[in-house]
Amino acid sequence: MKKKEKILRFNFYAGFLIFVISVILLFLRFSFMITWFYCFAWWSFILVMDSLNFRISKASPLSESAKSFLFSAFISVFVWLIFELFNLRLKNWHYHDLPSFWLERWLGYFIAFASVIPAIWEISYFIEGFLKKKNLALFQLKISPSFLKLCIFLGALFFFLTIGWPRLFFPLVWLCFIFLLEPLNYRLKNVTFLADLERKNWTRLLSWILGGLVAGFFWELWNSFAGSHWEYSLPYLNFWRIFHMPVFGYTGFMPFALEIFAFYQLFTWGKKELEKRILVKAFIFIFFILFYLGCFYLIDSYSLVHPITN
Repeated sequence: MKKKEKILRFNFYAGFLIFVISVILLFLRFSFMITWFYCFAWWSFILVMDSLNFRISKASPLSESAKSFLFSAFISVFVWLIFELFNLRLKNWHYHDLPSFWLERWLGYFIAFASVIPAIWEISYFIEGFLKKKNLALFQLKISPSFLKLCIFLGALFFFLTIGWPRLFFPLVWLCFIFLLEPLNYRLKNVTFLADLERKNWTRLLSWILGGLVAGFFWELWNSFAGSHWEYSLPYLNFWRIFHMPVFGYTGFMPFALEIFAFYQLFTWGKKELEKRILVKAFIFIFFILFYLGCFYLIDSYSLVHPITN
């Protein structure tokens, strides 16, 4: 057995052990784990899922390319921060009982937000392994230039409706980027759900929809046990809560996963295009870091409630 394969298989035990220890320390009320439980839970879960994927299909996101996996984690922060910027207008969620020291808090933002794409990716990968054995195609989609233009129009309309009338149209934030980015990815010949549906292949689409729903359940589950957590509220339909999330809020996780996929495909294309342009990549990296720091400051200023006081 190759060394890489041994490590990938060992990750199951490492992730499971980290998760169990984290749960024990949480219930023993260790202050450090109360604050950091969400991050430990997700990253240990990701390790377990990646190892499971490798054990089942001899392939997994981490086994295919460690660099791509780390890239997905880094880009994940950027993608989620786009929705944090929307939330400055929407005011749908706020953060409670985060560390009072800004450096620790911002490190927590980075580690937590970096888990978004890897988490959905691993879960969707797992689900796809089962769905690809079944014929779940509903219909074949015909893609035309007019259809792509319509998608972009709808995406732009959803975007401006969300910004203009957030209390009424806030759910559209979880749809607009599907309509904006899928046509762009399709034209760039990236991997897209549109191309899959054109071939009457629904497996990837359904896997990511279900993956988003499953990830959403675990996001809210880990969040409900963590001391440092967010609380979500809706302008309407704000009832029947499961953990800290209104039950209707879970419907947003499904299209959100499709947006995540579209963002990742676009950034992967950009990374390939800039493969040999070292200076440009350096400037982009610096921009990303500055963007992250600026958004962290805005979260502190507008979305943070009740920091922990020592």
